[in-house]
Amino acid sequence: MKFIIIGLGNFGASLGGKLVELGHEVIGVDASMDRVERWKNKITHTIALDAANPEALQSLPLLDVDVVIVAIGELEGVIIMVAALLKQAGVKRIICRVVSPLQKTILETMSLHEFVYPEESSAARLAYRLDIKGVIDSHKVNDTHQILETNVPGRMVGRKVSDLDLHKYELTLVAVTRMTEEKNVLGTRSKTRKTVCKLTPDLELLDKDTLILFGEVSALEVFLES
Repeated sequence: MKFIIIGLGNFGASLGGKLVELGHEVIGVDASMDRVERWKNKITHTIALDAANPEALQSLPLLDVDVVIVAIGELEGVIIMVAALLKQAGVKRIICRVVSPLQKTILETMSLHEFVYPEESSAARLAYRLDIKGVIDSHKVNDTHQILETNVPGRMVGRKVSDLDLHKYELTLVAVTRMTEEKNVLGTRSKTRKTVCKLTPDLELLDKDTLILFGEVSALEVFLES
């Protein structure tokens, strides 16, 4: 996969380095030439550029990458500006670092719904989340096992939990979550996930449900790609 990471502070640089280790192509962008030079041997490509400048941002291959991650530090206004420019440019998938509830609320009004809190979620964790297609979130347990939250495979929508055949993959279903809508303080409806209370073999899986699974990384990948 191909990624653009805007902001090469500690979080953005660590994320970029980990994604490269996992075999992905990463373009790292920062306004600081010092940071660009520091990380040029760890990240596939590094570019010195002011992402808040619309013309400069458009010089990047925004529509040719799978994900753009806005990993800028504490400058909330700049994060919002860059996110708006990316949205306007038609970027396929945008993940924003957020540092306050108000900032998240503003970004939600722009129809952005993927966020990361570096103080709660390490760069390595986000890298594993992005490494496997279809994964919403990822928690590395050890070198061989992970807990993954993933969308219900399209082939399973409308079927029952018992139809997952998880024993075949030696996976454990930890929980099923379901999308609900709530209003935020600005009156905008936002989507949140709630855990289904009764997890039974007869539970019917709906479109946009998610599965939280535990197992070996290789088995999880086979399950998601089969």
